[in-house]
Amino acid sequence: MRSIRQSLFGYLFLQKKVCPRGERNIEKREKKMKQYIRRAVKYVIYFTLLALGVFALLNVTGYSTTTLPQLVQSSRGWSLWAVIGGFSLVYPLIGFARRRLSFNAGARIEDVERIMGMCGFKKISGDGDRMIFRARSWVKRLSMVFEDRLEITTDGRGASYISGHRGEVVRAAFRMGTYIA
Repeated sequence: MRSIRQSLFGYLFLQKKVCPRGERNIEKREKKMKQYIRRAVKYVIYFTLLALGVFALLNVTGYSTTTLPQLVQSSRGWSLWAVIGGFSLVYPLIGFARRRLSFNAGARIEDVERIMGMCGFKKISGDGDRMIFRARSWVKRLSMVFEDRLEITTDGRGASYISGHRGEVVRAAFRMGTYIA
């Protein structure tokens, strides 16, 4: 059996990186780990409520006669909860992304705000180097489990990146590439 440092989890969160700003890297890893745990707990709750909602809907419409205690005690029920738990632990690792944009977002702030508005996001803070957007509607925020923050950063060399929920990052990057670049 592999140790924690050799596993994917250890590689992502515990690996020591050598650089002049070592303290900052440790703080970043700790922040990333806390963010992962927060997201995993949110998704466990979200998927559990979703499964219970579907279960209740099936019982109300008469498509299922299984009661909740029967579902919890059966092997099928345990399999369902194991899948929900496993997916909730994996999804925060694969459900969020960072993409490079093909233009300098800091120089085209108005265009970026217009495109993000088309995608259903509003700017909540930022200047040219770092802009933060959130979903406008509560329905979208709820469907994204309140992980609706998209961040657009521009580094010192003029390269811009967008990071956040994978689906929204891909959608916004595609639109920005089509309309701006």
